[in-house]
Amino acid sequence: MSWKPRLLIATAITAMCFGRIHMIAQQPTSEDKTQAAPATPKRDEIDILGHPAEEPAVPALRAPALPEVKVPNYVTMPIAELQKTVRELHHLKTPPDQSQLIPLLDKVGAKTLEIARKTPNLISHESVISEQGQIKQHQNFSFLVLQHLMGHDSMVFDEYRIDLASGEKFQTEETEKAAEGASKPQESQRMELPITRAVVPGAAPESQGFVNSWVHFYPPNRFQSEFRYLGDQQMNGHLTHVLSFAQKPGTLKLPATIAYGNKTYPMYLQGIAWVDVADDRIVRLRTDILFPPPGVPLRQLTADIQFEEVRIAEVATPLWLPHQVVVTSNLAGDVRKESHLYSDYRLFGTRSKIVLQ
Repeated sequence: MSWKPRLLIATAITAMCFGRIHMIAQQPTSEDKTQAAPATPKRDEIDILGHPAEEPAVPALRAPALPEVKVPNYVTMPIAELQKTVRELHHLKTPPDQSQLIPLLDKVGAKTLEIARKTPNLISHESVISEQGQIKQHQNFSFLVLQHLMGHDSMVFDEYRIDLASGEKFQTEETEKAAEGASKPQESQRMELPITRAVVPGAAPESQGFVNSWVHFYPPNRFQSEFRYLGDQQMNGHLTHVLSFAQKPGTLKLPATIAYGNKTYPMYLQGIAWVDVADDRIVRLRTDILFPPPGVPLRQLTADIQFEEVRIAEVATPLWLPHQVVVTSNLAGDVRKESHLYSDYRLFGTRSKIVLQ
């Protein structure tokens, strides 16, 4: 059975006079004013019982039901239990209540607008290590991020890669679709983040689309998730506020998807963000599945993204970009990991040119 998980992250960036987020953003509703977690948790776990995607025609050949999968909900579960699940939360100083949640979300949202406006066309070095069982592969890429307007009011980040060993050029599947259907930006402004496939020498990395992974906290997207202020903690040398989120399936028009066998299933996410107290930037972001898609034996799909300040001589203000990303998946016991390390960010322009055909 072939499978190819995909985490789709929107790359159209906007705000009021800046545009609209397509694909995962809708017009804010009154729900945006009540983002604090409910006083009484709805439940601490979401139970999904996996079943085969299709019933076999002959009952005698029916496959056994998959084991029940219990995924803890990061917004509603007790803090002590959450710390056991996410070990990075040890030494967390919890708040007395949720009164700071909305002000914190407002600050983080404003910072995402600033980051989107200030991120120029960039090129960097990307080192990727893919691990599947005893197989390990190391690849080096020139990693290119191009920012452009699509339609009248949408900013898009497209990703391209060139394998430094073979010279082969890669771009995300969604970037290809965008190029083919530029006249329909509402159908093409997603970035593909395919997760784990067999390690194939010379292939593109399976995990992509991290430059704007803070999109979950983009202001027009807030009504699509529930949020919770977990407390304060030291993280990577920064004093941080810690926030969790869990997407609300009924509010997403185009959620992430996972391709398994010959079908594609919607997939919803949750996660935790560590936000620098000093400047409201996300220092670290972890995303996980909210629950496994029924019929897919997905046990884990975790992306751990660490950001750092990047100074470029030609840019007046520092940028905030991914430094290290580790993606871990578990499909029916098959554990795979892909690690990315980014370095030497610089402006992409007339002095550094890659021809993509």
